[in-house]
Amino acid sequence: MADGTAEAGTNGRVCRLEPGDTLDPTGGVRHRRRANGPGTRVLLVSGSDHGPGS
Repeated sequence: MADGTAEAGTNGRVCRLEPGDTLDPTGGVRHRRRANGPGTRVLLVSGSDHGPGS
């Protein structure tokens, strides 16, 4: 989280995210997130080990 607060859910569990918090679900796990108010900014980074030579 960059600014504001959000809720994130995975595996039937919901957690509150605040600035500095992270969520790292395992690949293939269904998850969702939502902002709790105006001005919320979320930084989303995605990566994969799937590629040439892996």
